[in-house]
Amino acid sequence: MFTPVLAASIQELADKFGLHTDVFIAHTIAFTVLVIVVVKFGIKPIMQQLEERRARIEEGEAMHARSEKELAEVKATGEQIIADAHSTGKEEIERARQTAAKLQADLADKATQEARTIIDNAKQQAEMDVKREKDELKSEFARLVAQATAQVTGKVLSEADHRAINQEVINHL
Repeated sequence: MFTPVLAASIQELADKFGLHTDVFIAHTIAFTVLVIVVVKFGIKPIMQQLEERRARIEEGEAMHARSEKELAEVKATGEQIIADAHSTGKEEIERARQTAAKLQADLADKATQEARTIIDNAKQQAEMDVKREKDELKSEFARLVAQATAQVTGKVLSEADHRAINQEVINHL
């Protein structure tokens, strides 16, 4: 009972609002085709590009995080290398100072030894010079004594007399 009445009311309504079934179905098919085309050729490629862009952004953020981590590691390694080089440099400088001090002490000892040797040689030379001068003075003094004796006595002294007087004067000196 309601079905024929409902169908008549729907038909009246459709006529009243200008709703025609064949036009409605054509519009529905056109709208469906339009939705399918927009979804397939418009929305899907845009969504795919958005997904690719999101993936690249995530990849970029991951690379940025890795880069920051690697940078921190490089900085730490660089600081460690600098600290090691600083420490090694200090050790090398200290070794060089110790070597220089030892070398300076060795050179000072060597110079002192050379100075002692020079002084000893000079003393020996001086002693030899003094002895030689004493011997020359003794000889000269003996000769002068012999000459004075010869003049005082008026006698010409022989070689044996000269030696005897020289020996006696040398023994007294």
